[in-house]
Amino acid sequence: LGYGADFIGGNKYLWMQQHWTHHAFTNDVTRDPDTTSTDPFFLFHNYPKGSPLRTTIHAFQHFYMLPVLSFYWASVIFNPTCVSVHHEGAEVAGMRFNNWYLKENRKYTWGLRIFYLFCTCVTPFLYHHWMTACVHIWFMAVVESLTLAIPFGVSHNFENSDRNPVEAGPVDWYKSQVETSCTYGGYIAGWLTGGLNFQIEHHLFPRMSSAWYPYIQPEVMRVCKEHGVKYAFYPTFYDNVKSTLTYISDVGSGAIAKEAKVKAN
Repeated sequence: LGYGADFIGGNKYLWMQQHWTHHAFTNDVTRDPDTTSTDPFFLFHNYPKGSPLRTTIHAFQHFYMLPVLSFYWASVIFNPTCVSVHHEGAEVAGMRFNNWYLKENRKYTWGLRIFYLFCTCVTPFLYHHWMTACVHIWFMAVVESLTLAIPFGVSHNFENSDRNPVEAGPVDWYKSQVETSCTYGGYIAGWLTGGLNFQIEHHLFPRMSSAWYPYIQPEVMRVCKEHGVKYAFYPTFYDNVKSTLTYISDVGSGAIAKEAKVKAN
């Protein structure tokens, strides 16, 4: 069952490398590969004023957010790292996954990737006109991309999220997990997303079955309030998306950008 992700276009080993690193260093721009995954075309991270990554086009990025995210499928399927099965972002963060076990088992993920590409990108041309086949592949790619990328995107990119939890020095890991994530909705959203809407609970207890998240959420909120930890909760998915779009707009325009720190000689 561990290779289930490979059957739907993912890569078990690359996902483990990226996701474990993301969980360990959430929103740390120097170590979380998710924070820079769309640079420089689209900015998730709130870079300081004067950053070379900021351009005029980013002021409009909230308008082209969905088109950019619609390429998520293609960026995964045709990524050259599927050959090396080595995630450079994880290595930059100090995570070491390039061991004998990975080298011995990557042949299975190679075979499954070839099988997936044959099923999704070759067989349509065997049964349809080439233009129809292209439309089928494009439609599937966009739907799959947005189904995954939107829930991922709203989870850590919203108004007042902690964008760099270690900027001021060492911080409590559990506190940083809460203040870099958000939760929206309840049971129904949990059923539809596999518990991804309970992102705070997921980051605090990543090995816990998502079926328990709605039951522990009230207690997590209570403990956070008791200890002065900011818990971001949105009643609906719409509220979360609205906050994300506002944040993305402010990041792109520089409205919430901080002054760049000047290094002392």
